[in-house]
Amino acid sequence: MAEIAYIRPNSPADKAGLNVGDDIVNINNEELRDYIDYLFLSLNEELNIKYIDSDDNKMKNISLTLENEDLGIGFSDIVFDGLKNCKNKCIFCFVDQQPSGSRETLLKKDDDYRFSFLQGSFITLTNLKGNEFERIKRERLSPLYISVHATEPELREELMCNPRAGSIMEDLKELSEAGINFHLQLVLIPGINDGEHLEKSLKDLTGLGENVESIGIVPVGLTGHRDNLPDLDSYDKESAEDVIEIVKRWQKKLLNEDGYNYVYLSDEFYLVSDRRIPDTEHYNEFPQLENGIGMTRLELDNYEKIKEVYKDRKRSSNENITIVTSKLGWMALKSFWEKINNLSENINLEVIENRYLGGGVTVTGLLAAEDIIYGLSDKGDMGILILPDVIFNDDGLTLDDFSINDFKKALEYDRICKVDEIREILEVIFNGTTDCCDCW
Repeated sequence: MAEIAYIRPNSPADKAGLNVGDDIVNINNEELRDYIDYLFLSLNEELNIKYIDSDDNKMKNISLTLENEDLGIGFSDIVFDGLKNCKNKCIFCFVDQQPSGSRETLLKKDDDYRFSFLQGSFITLTNLKGNEFERIKRERLSPLYISVHATEPELREELMCNPRAGSIMEDLKELSEAGINFHLQLVLIPGINDGEHLEKSLKDLTGLGENVESIGIVPVGLTGHRDNLPDLDSYDKESAEDVIEIVKRWQKKLLNEDGYNYVYLSDEFYLVSDRRIPDTEHYNEFPQLENGIGMTRLELDNYEKIKEVYKDRKRSSNENITIVTSKLGWMALKSFWEKINNLSENINLEVIENRYLGGGVTVTGLLAAEDIIYGLSDKGDMGILILPDVIFNDDGLTLDDFSINDFKKALEYDRICKVDEIREILEVIFNGTTDCCDCW
């Protein structure tokens, strides 16, 4: 059943008497497996909805006619028949590297094609049944976001500890022949699936033709919680440069032969190797931004657009400013941070080490509250404390379930701003606050 979480005022659903908390059993006698079913069924003009009334728990029916408008319903989830869980045991699985006591949502291993289509999450195709492949093709659920990692059957099976993993190229060809497009991902591990294996993967995947919208290449993420897991290495300057050179050759090949490149490297490869981040045009509208591909370029471009506005501006006060970032966050915006530090001796950048996850985790979005609290424990008067919005989820909580108010209590400090971009940082520096961000 599909629980209603939202009803738009004056919508057909509202006028028909449906309420938040009601459970839809079926529409036109068709059960709803997920939000995709709802979207297809609600395209009909005449709808008969069977539901369980949340007030009296009784089964009821309503019939209504839609006149060029949607039903006006939102749901508490996008799958109604249960999440399709991952059946792999990848040697680099980030979920398996979470510290004990992590909240339940961080330990979920979803591998659900519905989330891939609706929300852009990456799946492996290893848990799909025949009828699910047929549904994807029949309903044209495209594009999908697919984690490949390696196209050689034995290597992919070894990486994912799943004998079903070896059929990835057959699966991709079947879907591409049905007109399904994909965004593909390769998580690379030094000495395991890079080098000649990366060459093979790129050869196979680019051979799929126009159905491939993008190929994103990202480095493995390793935490300090890898007990009973294989020993793996992170990328250093030399190994990252090797990957860059291989990918550059393929990017050049695609440009020469097709006039268009769709193979992209994670920002981390460039930052670790101290290479310049490619220009905006390289990223072709940033198809894998959520994968950390091109985020640095966007921020640098944003700064270039607005820096003249602040060039001659004076600070409204000499109050201390403390800005929190991570090691990778500092590397990504090094030139910006250096200019900020030169503005005033009262502006302090705190590069926080990740103790919560440990290992080689250096991205800002994975900083926990305990990392920041520990890193700031001896800083005295911080003035205005600027925290990056990316450390909070949609519920306003960090990895270790701290809210802004929890920060204030733990630090015994009230003047905290949560900012999302460089412009907001500059507004806080020059004005002491900004309407764009969440400030105390």
